Amino acid sequence: MNGGLKSGLVLLILGIISGTLLAVVNSLTAPKIEEIEQNIVYESLENFYDLDNYVITEENIESDGLDTIYILTNKSDDQIGALIYLVSAAGYNGDVTMLIAINNDYSVEGYTIVSQKENPPINDDFVHHDYNVTDITNLNDFDAIAGATYTSTAIRDCFIIISDRVVSDFGGGLND
Repeated sequence: MNGGLKSGLVLLILGIISGTLLAVVNSLTAPKIEEIEQNIVYESLENFYDLDNYVITEENIESDGLDTIYILTNKSDDQIGALIYLVSAAGYNGDVTMLIAINNDYSVEGYTIVSQKENPPINDDFVHHDYNVTDITNLNDFDAIAGATYTSTAIRDCFIIISDRVVSDFGGGLND
């Protein structure tokens, strides 16, 4: 055998071994990563509501930036008390993912940025910024951050995605 063929065979074998090891490590760590991400979401939900008063169900949507809707149904009367949306939009360096909590009167209970890829130090500015959104059906008073145009636009897009569907969702659109 010539040297090139031997080198190619060695590289092929190393590639197969490396790929197999990577697949094994991924299969071992993927469930733990998913559990950690889910814990982050539920910790954020607890910042908005006393979860002992609600039954939480999840509706996976995965379209137009919307990933999941957490439906909080009152234990006392079986009515939807709130919807919390996990939504993403494209920012400067990547997606900005938010949880946005909406009460059944369309008031915004709160919102938090779950993940982002903005550069420091501006990432601290927009993570803790008050975007002045109190009613999801009226985004006229949205307060962007100067110097973070793409990221502010991503956050506004997250609110727009929710505002476009929240009335339908509370009106029974989740069952359609």
